[in-house]
Amino acid sequence: MPTAAILDGAWSISLHVNTELTNRTWDKPYPTGSIGQYSTRILYGGSWTLMLGLESLAVVLASKGNFDWIGDASYRTDWVLPVDLPACSHVGARGGCGLGVGSFSFLQIRPRGGRWWYEAGGGWIQQRVLNDALRTVAESSWVLTPISALYELRTDLDRDVAVRLFAGPGVYFGMHTAHLHPTRRGMDVYTDVPWTQMYPLDAGIGPGARVEGRLIVKQHLSLEGELVMAPFLLGGPTRQVSSDVAPLDVEREGMSVWRKVGLGIGWDDPRNIPFKATLAFFGAELSERPIHQIGYRGGMLRFDIPLRVPGAD
Repeated sequence: MPTAAILDGAWSISLHVNTELTNRTWDKPYPTGSIGQYSTRILYGGSWTLMLGLESLAVVLASKGNFDWIGDASYRTDWVLPVDLPACSHVGARGGCGLGVGSFSFLQIRPRGGRWWYEAGGGWIQQRVLNDALRTVAESSWVLTPISALYELRTDLDRDVAVRLFAGPGVYFGMHTAHLHPTRRGMDVYTDVPWTQMYPLDAGIGPGARVEGRLIVKQHLSLEGELVMAPFLLGGPTRQVSSDVAPLDVEREGMSVWRKVGLGIGWDDPRNIPFKATLAFFGAELSERPIHQIGYRGGMLRFDIPLRVPGAD
């Protein structure tokens, strides 16, 4: 657990700084008070903490503090560095279009003697869209998974080449949002900015599924891929979006769908390193666009940290 706390804590500090840089909220003016500068971090980080805290409390109460039923547990944290999004004519256009930061973290548990893994967590990404003399516009997607269940299939992991496959359903909810921070000159133009500086573009909840596969060579090196798909059956896109956040004020209709993909290479050496590290391509999108379009892309560094449990098998 100390390893998980150090990695997640260090990235959390970086997220706070980089969120302000992405939105330019480190710079005045603060027309409705400074709380609007931190609305993203309060909502996104606070909701994740509250959800995991309540779920963990429920598990502790249900098991009466006895964790012998847990056969395996892991904490996963993803450090995401996006560099591109659909509104960018090219990476870095209009004062840094596409550049941003993000994080996804999950607690994963497998009961003793079983092959089902249960996980809860989620996260968000946030990227700059434009920066000019009047405003900074950013875009973010925040998605949480209160519960998902994945069945594990695997070959003999002691062989030179092995395979692990995880697949199963889950519940997903979240929001896709535009952000606007006016400059001093822009305050005379953008006079009706909400105190949160947030403009919802998509929001909802729905069932989904996640598939993850690993091809493991010599017990250490792995080629890994992941796919998440979740249509938001309740909710959907915002029909009319303020022109304040142009070019994100496009007409939207249909069903909002969350999709996330990852493809990378990992290294696991538990005798020398207390986590498995994976360097991967990251792509995600929460929108009503065709599901094969995944326009929010970048790189990701993933840490899978085994947790000590009394009933490990």
